[in-house]
Amino acid sequence: MHLSGRYEQKHLDSAVQYEAKPTDIFVCSFTKCGSTWLQNIIWLIIHKGEKIPGRARDSIPMLEFSGNEVTNKIDDSTYPRVVKTHFKYDWVPKHPTAKYLYITRNPKDAMVSFYYHCKGFQFFQCPDLDFSKMFDIYVQGDVVFGGYFDHVADWYERRHKRNILFLLYEDLKVDLKSEILKIAKFLGSKYYESLIKEDEKLLQQVIEKSSFSVMKAASEELVGIGLRPKNLPFIRKGEVGDWKNHLSSEQSKIMEDLIKVKGDRSGWSLL
Repeated sequence: MHLSGRYEQKHLDSAVQYEAKPTDIFVCSFTKCGSTWLQNIIWLIIHKGEKIPGRARDSIPMLEFSGNEVTNKIDDSTYPRVVKTHFKYDWVPKHPTAKYLYITRNPKDAMVSFYYHCKGFQFFQCPDLDFSKMFDIYVQGDVVFGGYFDHVADWYERRHKRNILFLLYEDLKVDLKSEILKIAKFLGSKYYESLIKEDEKLLQQVIEKSSFSVMKAASEELVGIGLRPKNLPFIRKGEVGDWKNHLSSEQSKIMEDLIKVKGDRSGWSLL
């Protein structure tokens, strides 16, 4: 697995030592597939509409970067601990009663988003990154957290486990209300019931605070002030189908072929 130069082997060694707790909630995904959106929704649901205070990682550790010690220090005495990770399935700490929510999206859009992600973060040191070069690296799986296609397939194969919820970014875009209710029901009946009581007052708050405009406005605060240039915000477009403005017909065909080859073994190519 490849990480940027900012992170060292010791961070990964620490991360894999973390032991999942019975009440832990894991936000899982391949990078740039909607995990920031999902973690925000989960936080709002379990904290009754209260937004994430300050920088997201201070409240929701990213396991592979925060490590075992920092993650364990997150207080879970009142609310369950939420942990974000882009680890592949085999590397994520398991507990039979912990909750695992996995979100993914069309790999074409994910690749475009990852391209701008790399250009915007200073520690990647590639402000002039060529799109075609990035595409080639991406489809070869030689990027942060390995290949998208195997990552998704491994989680999709386990989607029927009682403590795994497999979600699509595109579904959240089409019907955010229904997906929020689905997430709440998965997290526990008390969360679902709190959303729908009092004429769905809390549900409407969660929907509003999970909107693209609200999250985009707060993106600098969420990732840390000064980490990205103004013209390349962490939350950029959030659109479905933006890949059509970037990929050539040949590149699109390469992706389609990979979806079939890599997705057929688990069935996710039919999504």
